[in-house]
Amino acid sequence: MPEQRVAEHLRRLPLFSRLPEVELAELGDRVRTKQFKRGETIFRKDDPGTHLYMVLDGAVKIALPGEFGQEALVAIMRPGEFFGELALFDRSPRSASATALEDTRAALLAGDDFLAYLESHPASFRVVLETLARTIRRLSDRVEDLIFLDVPSRVAKYLIDLARSTGGDGTELTLTQDELAAFIGASRVSVNRVLGDLERREIISIRRRRIAIKDPERLARRFGSDAGPAEASARARSRGRPRAGGRDRQCPQGRWTGRQARSGWR
Repeated sequence: MPEQRVAEHLRRLPLFSRLPEVELAELGDRVRTKQFKRGETIFRKDDPGTHLYMVLDGAVKIALPGEFGQEALVAIMRPGEFFGELALFDRSPRSASATALEDTRAALLAGDDFLAYLESHPASFRVVLETLARTIRRLSDRVEDLIFLDVPSRVAKYLIDLARSTGGDGTELTLTQDELAAFIGASRVSVNRVLGDLERREIISIRRRRIAIKDPERLARRFGSDAGPAEASARARSRGRPRAGGRDRQCPQGRWTGRQARSGWR
């Protein structure tokens, strides 16, 4: 990709959005772009951490692999987001795996270049700290959901959060039902049942790997509130009953809860 195009993409990232043109061009010289096919592994848990990854196009899933082939889906990174920074800070191996959910283009910045950039631009530390804080909050919310919400509420809340983060009506999620089940800590059978009910009510539509949210407001009401996602979440929790480990009895993913609470991803 030509240097100018790289700089244009970097400008869209909050981490580099305030850089002067000259410094942005210099940084662009140190960045390389790489294409990943859908399903391609970007890095695996315990790999050495050598680069910061910035999503330019596509989507990347961050997951914790299990002992018997299962996985706990931690996050989905979309254009404008970056990941892989933790391993650069503490020089530790990757704490999770990253896989392209669809054809993806990412910008890669070597660890030493990233740390040098932060040292010369202290204001950028604020963006990194805000990102890490969101990670901690996301994981804390996940633990709370696993403890207090039943499977239908966890499915609905995840879809609501997706709609809010990507703009509402017509939102499409490129995700298999297995991946969605791993994300909310439930079995595929349970998730399939909930999605089927939502589709029959024409709240969502399902087509191959895509789940389209047709009516976010009805989905919020289905979750438990006419006032919107935030109040829906609070009401659903207030009437929920804690379950040991917060797990769906049909699925072992619930055992990841403590591990998710203790760490972010690198």
